[in-house]
Amino acid sequence: MRPASRSRSRALPYVLLLPAALGILGTLVYPVFQLVALSFQRENLADLIRRTTTWVGLDNYTRTLTDPQFWTVLPRTIAFALTCAGLTLLIGTLCALLLRAASPWARLALSSGLVVAWATPVFIGAVIWRWLFDSEFGVVNHLLTVTGLCECRGHGWFLTGGQATFVLVVIIVWGAVPFVALSVYGGLLTVPPELHEAARVDGAGATRIFFSITFPLLRPVYTILLVLSLIWDMKVFPQIWFTTKGGPYESTVMLGVYIYNKGINASQFGAASSIAVLMTLLLVGLSWLYVRALRQEAS
Repeated sequence: MRPASRSRSRALPYVLLLPAALGILGTLVYPVFQLVALSFQRENLADLIRRTTTWVGLDNYTRTLTDPQFWTVLPRTIAFALTCAGLTLLIGTLCALLLRAASPWARLALSSGLVVAWATPVFIGAVIWRWLFDSEFGVVNHLLTVTGLCECRGHGWFLTGGQATFVLVVIIVWGAVPFVALSVYGGLLTVPPELHEAARVDGAGATRIFFSITFPLLRPVYTILLVLSLIWDMKVFPQIWFTTKGGPYESTVMLGVYIYNKGINASQFGAASSIAVLMTLLLVGLSWLYVRALRQEAS
């Protein structure tokens, strides 16, 4: 092969990757660079109108890290994400086990329902759940009253922080369970049935079989799903905004809503950018765990 031809063949993969690299640069790298730059500026509505830029160094980060509300929102967001991720993995595992044990037609119906829930737009899902928990016309209050579990006519689910958070957890888990259930079900299909049969012969029950055989074999899958769920639940915004807008009394304000309130409602774009950078660093740490889990699974 001629040297010129050899050079062209070596350069061809990079040429083919160039459009994707430019797309990533334009949609991811440049906005992140602008976000980091803005976090070192005093940028409010007046500065935006005057088109002036005032560099303030680490002042935005100092104010954020000394803001009592930030230290209220951060642990609340972490606890919320851990709760949603844990429930998502639990319910998703139960659905996956049900899929494996169900008949073909029942499996098809359940899989179709999971796909529909997964494909439902976030805004529509949040609005539907808001209607379901409505104090006057909500189906949840009606069902609880009819079944005798409680006298819930006219009960307001969004009047206290605890109950509003419960509704948000329901919304988040409902939207995330399909992905986890189908992923775990795919993992269950890779477990050799001979191992389960041997365990049953030895007298092991279903719970012992799952925790002694199935779960260890699917540990890489669960690690990846846990990290992904934490990343998604840490940055959740539309479900909260369309349902409670952070109320009542800011009791459901998570990091996403906190950034929105700082940047859009209060026009403190520099401060909001600093919070977003800190949140990004936190998510990058979780993403590193995700990549590490992928590498361990591949090795």
